[in-house]
Amino acid sequence: MVTYFQDTLFFNAGELTAPGTTTAVAVYENNYFSTSDYALVVKVTNINTNVVVRLDGSIDGTNYGALISNTITANGTYVYNITGCPMKFIRGNFLSESGGTDAVITLSYSAR
Repeated sequence: MVTYFQDTLFFNAGELTAPGTTTAVAVYENNYFSTSDYALVVKVTNINTNVVVRLDGSIDGTNYGALISNTITANGTYVYNITGCPMKFIRGNFLSESGGTDAVITLSYSAR
């Protein structure tokens, strides 16, 4: 838990080798930080056909929806962002994989 004013929060969620979500991170704390701009950095290795990745947001910590969603068709590192969408929680989501089961997804994100 952050106990002082923050301007930008950074998270390294680690690798996912199968579709699934990362641990949710609180990006709102009364009097400490309140975010509405988000960036998602995705590193893809061992891709077969394509992968779908998302950054999900929630205002209640239970119900999540896509803030950012993209289909990636080649290995590499990709950066996506969204602005003006306040949330209390965010999480990374390796939504699906086509053409095999070899992809490794590394997710990092920031909130401001």
